[in-house]
Amino acid sequence: MTSFKVSEANVKDFLNLPSMNDQAGISFAYATDPEKLASLIPAPLKLVAPIVVGYVVHMGKPSFGAPYLEQTLYALVSYDGKMMGAYPFELLLHGPGAESGLVAGREGACIPKKLADDITLRRTGDHAEASVVRHGKELLHVEFDQGEINEPSFTEQFASMLPLNQEVQTNSFFFNYNLKQDEQGANHFENVELVATQMKSYTDQLEAGKLSITLDSTEDDPLGELPVLKPLGAAWYHFNTSTMFNTLHLTPVDAAATAPYLITGRYDRGIYDPSVTSYHI
Repeated sequence: MTSFKVSEANVKDFLNLPSMNDQAGISFAYATDPEKLASLIPAPLKLVAPIVVGYVVHMGKPSFGAPYLEQTLYALVSYDGKMMGAYPFELLLHGPGAESGLVAGREGACIPKKLADDITLRRTGDHAEASVVRHGKELLHVEFDQGEINEPSFTEQFASMLPLNQEVQTNSFFFNYNLKQDEQGANHFENVELVATQMKSYTDQLEAGKLSITLDSTEDDPLGELPVLKPLGAAWYHFNTSTMFNTLHLTPVDAAATAPYLITGRYDRGIYDPSVTSYHI
C-alpha cells in the first residue's frame, strides 16, 4: 500500500525519462501577425518566422499517468543565434491523466499548462477535427482533410518538422522560476532562468492535409491574440515514442522583465484580481 513515505526505489523512479508514447493527432501551422508574435516572446529568445505551430493530440501511453488529450500553440524561436526550438505560449489538457500531465510538466520543467473543460479529437476516413473548450467557450477548432496542404511552398518545411521513420531530437524553451513572498505578503518572481527541454521522438505515421482553423479568446486564455492570417497546412501524425531526456539550464534572465510573460499560460487572472474570477460549475 502507498505511504506518505515512499521507498528509495520509488524516489529513484520518480519522473524518470518522462515519455508521451503512442501519441496521435493533428499538427498544424498558420501565418500570423509578425509584430504581434514577436512582442509576445521574451528575451533572449528571438522569433525565427511569423508562424504559429500547434497540435491537438491524444497521449495514449504517458509514462507518468493515465492517457489524456493535449493542445498547444507555439512559436519557432532561436537562442544565441544557434539553438533552435519551440516557445509554447500555452498547453491545455483534458482527460484521466490530465492532472498528472499538468503537474509533471509544470513542476518538472515549468511548462505553461492548464486544465481544459473539454478537448475532443475525432477522425473518420480522410477527415479529422478537434476542439478545445475552457470556461465554457470554444477556444480552438481545427479540421484536417487529407491531401495537399494549404500552402504548397510550405510543404518541405512542414515535413521537416515531423520526418517519417526516424528518431528526431527537438528543443522547447521555457522559463523556470521561484516565487518568494515578502514581509508585506506579496509574491515575487525570483531566480528566473531560461531552460530548454530536449525530446527524442519517432514518427511512424504522417499524412498531410488541408487545415481549417478558428481561434477565440477569454480573459484567461487569449488564444485569439495570435490571429490566423493564412492557414499553411496540417498533418495527422503518430509518435510511437516521445521522451524528454534532458533539460538544459541555459542562462539567468531579468526577473522583472520576464515576469509579464510568465502568468497567463500558467494561471488565471483571478490570481492577481480576485474580483474578476469566473464561475463555471
